[in-house]
Amino acid sequence: MKWMPIILPFVAFAANATPTAFPVFLKEGFSSILEFEESPTQVVLGDQNLFLVERLGKSIIIKPLTPYATTNMFVYFKAKDTKLFILTASEESEPTFYKKFDTPVLPNAENSKTPIVVRKYPKGIKVTSSSYDPKKDYLTVDFIVAADSTGKVSPSWDLIRLKYKDKVISPSKVWSERKEAQRDSNIKARLIFTKPNVPADLKDVGIVVPTKGEAKPFTEKLKAGRK
Repeated sequence: MKWMPIILPFVAFAANATPTAFPVFLKEGFSSILEFEESPTQVVLGDQNLFLVERLGKSIIIKPLTPYATTNMFVYFKAKDTKLFILTASEESEPTFYKKFDTPVLPNAENSKTPIVVRKYPKGIKVTSSSYDPKKDYLTVDFIVAADSTGKVSPSWDLIRLKYKDKVISPSKVWSERKEAQRDSNIKARLIFTKPNVPADLKDVGIVVPTKGEAKPFTEKLKAGRK
């Protein structure tokens, strides 16, 4: 295992060349591995006092040095495009233990008889998982924000709430891949609620996502263990 050089000078990108930020969730005492198609040549870490980064072949290993921390990280390659990550360490997070980044292989249009299916979601939100930990008393909600062909969807992230009957609860942490979903695309997001005081089966519990330009917020009910 080799140490990965951590370079700290200011890095500037043209507005249209900024890589898409990918969130990585970490937890003190655990390592997270990011594997790529080629070996990274350089890593730019926003604050090297918060995370330890090591190299192992085509992978980098990240360990948080404090229970709560966040910073950005750029990963450079010889041939591939630069990748941007947002590292977030938290005692309440579900760590991203392993993630592999592959270039999707599209079938040859001339030789393939199987049509290419592009997965789309209707405009709005879709909860992909909701997990309540009664011992630590926190609720984690993963969801997707999707935009159709009519235009982008821009959630008001600071106004997102958990709703249980007449109670409205603010999240303690909010993460998302990007600030908005562009036309015909979707983004992943995660909410963490500390001590939400809701039933473990999440009955009558839902999330409310106000969105700029929409008369009504997007809403969806939660379900324990939902996938």
